[in-house]
Amino acid sequence: MNESLLNALNWRYAAKTFDTTKTVSEADIATILESARLAPSVLGIEPWKFILVKNPEMREKLKAAAYGQTKVTDGSYLVVVTHRTDADALAGELMDRTMNTTGATAEQLADYKAMVEGTVAAHSSSPDVMNGWLSAQTYIPLGMMIETAALLGVDAGPMEGFDPAAVNEILGLTEKNLAVTTMIAFGYRGEDVYATTPKVRRAYDEVIEVV
Repeated sequence: MNESLLNALNWRYAAKTFDTTKTVSEADIATILESARLAPSVLGIEPWKFILVKNPEMREKLKAAAYGQTKVTDGSYLVVVTHRTDADALAGELMDRTMNTTGATAEQLADYKAMVEGTVAAHSSSPDVMNGWLSAQTYIPLGMMIETAALLGVDAGPMEGFDPAAVNEILGLTEKNLAVTTMIAFGYRGEDVYATTPKVRRAYDEVIEVV
C-alpha cells in the first residue's frame, strides 16, 4: 500500500471549525478545483458547476441558510457544488466539446450522441428521478476535492445541513439551470477534539470482499 496516500487519508477528517488566522493558498484551491473539473461522469456529461464563493456578504447569507455553521464563513474558501437542471442540453454540449477537442465530426459522433440522449431519457420518468441521478454524480468530484485537499494538507468541511431553496435563491441558481447539491469549506482546522480522535472505521475485511 502507498503509505503517503494512506497517511493523508488517515489525517483527514470532516473539519467542523477552521483557524481564521491561516489561509489556504490560491495555488492549492486552484488544484482542488481542478481535481473536481477532471472528475469522471457518466458518458462524460459533466452535469455540474462548482461555485467558489468569495463575497463575504454572500457567505454570511449562506451561513444563515446553513443554520449558522461557522465553517461557511471561517474557512479560507467556500465551494458550492451544484448540478444541472437542464438535462436535455447535456448531450448537445458534450458533442460540441468532443468535436472541439478531438476534431471529430457530428456524423462520426451520431451514435454516441444517440446513446447519451437515450441515457438521459431513461432517467426522465419524473423530476425526482432526474434530479437524483444528476445530483448523485456530483459526489464524485466532491470526493476528489476532499482527497486532493488531504494530499495537500488542507482541511475540508463538506456539509449537507442547509436549506437548498435558500441557497438556490442567494446564488441565483435557478435562472442558471442549476441547483445546489452540497457545499464544502476549505481551510486549516481549528481547535476540535474530533481532529485528534482515532478514526473509527470498519475493518478492511469487513468492507472488502473478494469473489
